[in-house]
Amino acid sequence: MIYGIIAAILLGMGCGYLWLSTAAIPILDEVLLTALSFMVFVAGIEIGGNRHIIKKICNPKGLTLMVAIPTAVVIGSLVGGGIAGTLTGMKSEDAVLVSAGLGWYSLSSVVISTMYSVEIGTISFLTNVLRETLSFALIPLVARYNKIMSIGIGGASTMDSTLPVIIKYTDLHTGILGFVNGLVLTLLVPFLLSVFMPK
Repeated sequence: MIYGIIAAILLGMGCGYLWLSTAAIPILDEVLLTALSFMVFVAGIEIGGNRHIIKKICNPKGLTLMVAIPTAVVIGSLVGGGIAGTLTGMKSEDAVLVSAGLGWYSLSSVVISTMYSVEIGTISFLTNVLRETLSFALIPLVARYNKIMSIGIGGASTMDSTLPVIIKYTDLHTGILGFVNGLVLTLLVPFLLSVFMPK
């Protein structure tokens, strides 16, 4: 499946670059939203159909993981962004702001472009799109060694687009943790953007 995902992404990028007209973008957005909603719906059915998994996760250890995973993802993303900014010569506050998108490219890029800088907003869009795209390839690889660690790669996307990949290459227990992680991060992104937005 991993090779199919990578091939599909590359093929889609090629088709979009060579043949896509701007008039088709709204139609593709609707198709993408419909397909994504269906994938998440199917993942929800699979999770909901295994009641023992839900009971298993609603214990002190499971609840601790629901807090610890998004906390670690936020810290890792912000620190990693700061380091990447230093290495590339980007201002550290701009690099941290880009990282605060946590993979939610549609919101972070618009907010940053509107409230701060179009250039940094564009970088945020590309960075967070790349994070989500790489997640499709990296989650299966990391899951071989550590299921929990594979959740952190996708950031906020583990609530929707990368959730089926997590379930496929780990298990339903990890899938629930991934969903909660994505939900928490999605709620945190607007707050983090406001905190790290240069005044």
